[in-house]
Amino acid sequence: MLRSRNGMALVLALLAVSFLVAVTVQLNTSVNWQLKAASNQRKTVQLDALLLSGLSLARAALLSDQQENNFDTVFDDWSHLKPENIAALSGGGDLRIKITDLSGRLQVNALVLSKEEKKRRAKERKSPGHRRGKKPKKNPEKMQRQLWKRFLLSGKFSPDNDDAVAELLDTLADWLDENNSERDKGAEQGYYRGQNPPYDAANGPLMFVEELFLVKGWSRKLLLGDKEHAGIIGYLTTAGEDGKININTAPALLLQALSSDMTEDLAADLIEFRSDEKNKDRLKNPGWYRQVSGFPGNIIFAKELITTSSNAFRIQVTAFLDGLRRSGTGIILRRKTKEQVLLYWKVE
Repeated sequence: MLRSRNGMALVLALLAVSFLVAVTVQLNTSVNWQLKAASNQRKTVQLDALLLSGLSLARAALLSDQQENNFDTVFDDWSHLKPENIAALSGGGDLRIKITDLSGRLQVNALVLSKEEKKRRAKERKSPGHRRGKKPKKNPEKMQRQLWKRFLLSGKFSPDNDDAVAELLDTLADWLDENNSERDKGAEQGYYRGQNPPYDAANGPLMFVEELFLVKGWSRKLLLGDKEHAGIIGYLTTAGEDGKININTAPALLLQALSSDMTEDLAADLIEFRSDEKNKDRLKNPGWYRQVSGFPGNIIFAKELITTSSNAFRIQVTAFLDGLRRSGTGIILRRKTKEQVLLYWKVE
């Protein structure tokens, strides 16, 4: 009987020891995990601080450039920030900064005039100083539609006829304008509320180009391309509403879209000219393209469509620390007053 009790006591003791060992191991694992989580959280905070430093450096570079001159080219310092210079300015942090000029792209929101611009034009027409018989200003919405049409029918994208382009532009214009009046080939709330699931048209400017996927007819094939066609999304921006394209930084297809008489070869000639640093000072004048050797004298870009200064930039900052990586992306508007507006900032 005594021996049986001693055996039972031994078993209980072993069970107790096993339990304590298991608890200790679990506690140790939990403590290690919490320490690691705390360390990662601390590093995340440090990475976020580095990202903000990178954003500040990018903004400083854009301000410095604006103070130096009032035109923008591929030769500007902001367009090729060197890692070693970034490291010196960021206190040794491992940062990568890329600034992309968005003013060389097609402005989606410029397809329709903003409410403020319509009021300004109406007030200008009613002002006492407005002369009767004065040649009326060109219709900016019509000019933008023509620009879009030339771009979409370049042969690089999926639209291949006037009707297809007219439908795309009408649906986009209906999405952007404030009223609920449907254009000939457009779509308004009735169409979107009939979808599954239903949703509303924005009836206002886009914040992100990805919102175009919500617009009738603006398909993945159009925006992202397929095996046979390129996508247009990389040529578009939602920043800016004046509709002007910086011809110093615009891609070939947008240069080609500035006139119905433009060709691939002529666009290539313009890019070759602006890529030669010896021509940098000439790029200040929006009419520099007419100085290019062999450029046809009958091709004149509408002054309402071109500029040589940029006011919208995408900033991409990537920070590295002890094997961890964190990225931030934002869009900056740079005013003529040298004020900068951060439209958005997203950290991933």
